Amino acid sequence: MTVLASTADVLRRSNVFGGGQPSGHPLVHGFGCSQGGAMHEVEELPVRLRKETADLHLEVEAATGLPGSIRTRAEYVTLLHCLHRFHQAAESRLADSKWAEQWAEVGIDLSQHRRAYLLEQDLVAVQAQASREAPDFFDIADFPGAMGCLYVVEGSSLGGRVIGPAIRSAIGDVPTRFFESAERNHPSPWRSLKDALLRFGSSGDTGAVVEGARSTFRAFERHLATPRRGLVR
Repeated sequence: MTVLASTADVLRRSNVFGGGQPSGHPLVHGFGCSQGGAMHEVEELPVRLRKETADLHLEVEAATGLPGSIRTRAEYVTLLHCLHRFHQAAESRLADSKWAEQWAEVGIDLSQHRRAYLLEQDLVAVQAQASREAPDFFDIADFPGAMGCLYVVEGSSLGGRVIGPAIRSAIGDVPTRFFESAERNHPSPWRSLKDALLRFGSSGDTGAVVEGARSTFRAFERHLATPRRGLVR
């Protein structure tokens, strides 16, 4: 059995690229009134995001083949470079000063959601040099789109705690600070994001959040799968 096959079920439960929910923290549903006054069930934003990005989640998993596509140290270094460029770009866009007040209003401290620095540490540990300039391939139109982007970026950390050990098992002792994120007080960042989504979903443009998440999935797949296509078999 391959590493990918042996962890596939766990990865699906973790929802590697956004939308997973830690065990013991089930998402609940709210209720609203229809025009006629009758009560009807309304999906909360985290639930809607998980459902409406499920197709892209599966596409990304298939395109990247993680963790089973990593079979050599050189492939792992290439993966770290690709991930670093993506997270560097995403973090740069999310930190746009025009959204600072809105992040505060929904209770998000972006410093808790940064992980590019962990990729830099992993790259240094494998004697590779990380790029210092954020690539200009990532665009976020508005704050709801930024919320959707953060949903995907932070959600990916959930499955990373499975991917890291699987990669070490396959290729030997390599640094996996990014994937395991031990210093990030898991799952606190995911909980804070879920709370922010619930808060925003009560009055904000939820459709734009979903579209922002879907755009981020597409950007991730384009950036990570395309440069590595020769490595994924």
